[in-house]
Amino acid sequence: MAQTEKLGAQCPVYADQKCELCETNNIMFQCINCDELMCETCKKSHLQSKAFKNHKTTSLITPEMYKINYTGTKCKSHTEEDLLMYCITCNFQICRECVTIGVHLNHSMVKVEEVIDTKQQQLSNIIRQTNERSERYKHILRTITKNKMQFSESIAKTIIEIKVRNKQLKISLDKIESEYIQQLENKDKENKEAMTELEQRLKEEMSDLNQLIQQCERKQRQRNIKLVQFVTDVMQRVDKYTICDQPDYISPPNLITRSVDHPELKDLFGYLDIKTKKEVTHPLLQLNRNDSLAIPVIDVEIISSFTSEKACVVTTGNDQAWLWKCGESGISLVTSDGNVIRNINTDFNVFDAVVSKSGDLFVTEHSSNKVKTITRDNRITDIYTARDDCETRGITVTDTGNVLVVLYKYDDSKIVEITTSGQHIRTIQHDPVDNKQLFDQPLFVCTNINGDIIVTDGDKVVVVNEPGQERFIYEANWSLLEELFCPEYTLTDKLGHIIISDYWNSVVHVLDRDGKFIKYLMKPDHGCDRPIGLGLDNHGRLWVCNTGKETIDIIKYL
Repeated sequence: MAQTEKLGAQCPVYADQKCELCETNNIMFQCINCDELMCETCKKSHLQSKAFKNHKTTSLITPEMYKINYTGTKCKSHTEEDLLMYCITCNFQICRECVTIGVHLNHSMVKVEEVIDTKQQQLSNIIRQTNERSERYKHILRTITKNKMQFSESIAKTIIEIKVRNKQLKISLDKIESEYIQQLENKDKENKEAMTELEQRLKEEMSDLNQLIQQCERKQRQRNIKLVQFVTDVMQRVDKYTICDQPDYISPPNLITRSVDHPELKDLFGYLDIKTKKEVTHPLLQLNRNDSLAIPVIDVEIISSFTSEKACVVTTGNDQAWLWKCGESGISLVTSDGNVIRNINTDFNVFDAVVSKSGDLFVTEHSSNKVKTITRDNRITDIYTARDDCETRGITVTDTGNVLVVLYKYDDSKIVEITTSGQHIRTIQHDPVDNKQLFDQPLFVCTNINGDIIVTDGDKVVVVNEPGQERFIYEANWSLLEELFCPEYTLTDKLGHIIISDYWNSVVHVLDRDGKFIKYLMKPDHGCDRPIGLGLDNHGRLWVCNTGKETIDIIKYL
């Protein structure tokens, strides 16, 4: 039998026999307890296992020892014969004599080497399957660790949101307190001024009346013709004084309150949305599932369609919408069948626009830092100017009537909230929890019924809550898309769903308010072709700007 030396080994190894456990290294040891032939690496693993820690191993030092260990024990019935065959019928090792003259005559049998090879293969499969199962458990453990960390982070963020909400309510209450106190102080001042004026007038008239009384008392002792004229004059003077009735006093104000119970306060504060996922009975069963992700698509009904090269749209809420081409001048008001009602020629290029509650337009200037208003009589006014190194991009109006504006700058992008007159309210740029930059390449913005702010940002959609904390990032399932995810415009419906136009893939994504993918609302099969602008009117119809075929399709949505 060929014998060779392994580099760094302490004893000879045999090149023609592989380890029964790993089937890669040459054997060097045998376990006395379970007869396993193994290499040095597997020997260490074998003895470190709790099940085999009391086993003893022996080194295969000489070829003679190897031969004895390899061929095994002698036959119990024929003590001079080696066990060279294996009876399949009896599942028993036998020698040559057992085959020819023993009880195993005419039984099915194979060579021991073949059985060993089969068992080695089975053992290898067991090892492989056990390793796979072990790796799956490792994956589950890593997932659990990640889940614990993410859950704790989410709890910490939610606690901060609660504190922020409490602070907001306190600020609102303080504002109400200040407002009421100011009203009371103003009323107190008005009452004091009125009473002081009345008091001064009464004192002056009392002084005049006292003087008149004294004059009358002196004349009363006289009896001549002059008394007649005097009395006549006095009566005229008396008639000049206003009869002093009791003045109307202002009733003291009262604070009319009502009791507010705990549920009402919770309703005002907001509710915790805590969902419990169903427990997985056996984690391996969960991992072994090979479910494909379903892509539900509703039957799209196109209400109307008209030709237009415009790429962006914002509805007025009824049967009309404003259309423009991002980066070009001019904006047009059209009906749902494409008839132009009104054209506004601008001396600047429009990036984005939104209709205010009053019906005016708020517009961002392309490749500039300005926000403008366009009134119904076509007056154009600058209301806000950002820093020179920022570009104004997307714009939207919040439920409170304020305006959100995307400001793009390389490595320093942000969103600002301003009033309708252009007064700066706040800046949303860094997460208040970990201070990380929220936006990279923000484009368009909208809000939903949660108060969340949704921003298309490069190859993702970033969603932050009202205080400015990151809620989630939607990056789409790229394995289901033919091209890179390219979100352009985004809007939300009355249910809080998030609708996103995907330019390169010619699809429209619909997510729930928590960022879970629901369905593709439109695909190329429905005529969707390089969509950018999206608009939703009060009739529940979605306006889609298909720039690839230069049409505006209006579909039934809700």
